[in-house]
Amino acid sequence: MSQELPDNDGQLHTLGLLEQLRKECGLQWDTSSTLYRRIDGLLRELANPNLHEIANLSHHVELWDRNGQQIRWLVAAAGTVTIGHAALDAAIKSWPHERFTLRQGIQLIREHAPPKSGE
Repeated sequence: MSQELPDNDGQLHTLGLLEQLRKECGLQWDTSSTLYRRIDGLLRELANPNLHEIANLSHHVELWDRNGQQIRWLVAAAGTVTIGHAALDAAIKSWPHERFTLRQGIQLIREHAPPKSGE
C-alpha cells in the first residue's frame, strides 16, 4: 500500500506524477503522429494511378451458380486480358460443365455456358 506522506511531499509527489504523465503523453503523441504520417504516405503511394499493373487486377474469371443468377466464386483476377483468357481456358478445362465469365468491371469479354441437360 502507499505510505503516508507529509502534505508538502504529497503535493510534490502528485506534481511529479503529472509531469511524468505529460512526458509519456507527449512521447505517445509523437509516436502516433509519426505512424500516421508513415501510413498516410504509403496509402498515397497506393493511390498513384501510375502504380504498376499488379495493383490493377480488373479482369475477373467468375464461376456462376447453375441458374446464372449470382457469382459463386472468383476463380482468377488478372491484370491483362491475355492472362484472363488463359485463366478462363484453364477453368473451363478443369470444370467443363460449369458456367464461367471473363469480365472487366461490368463489361463481358467472354462467356462459357455449358449446354443445358437435355440439349
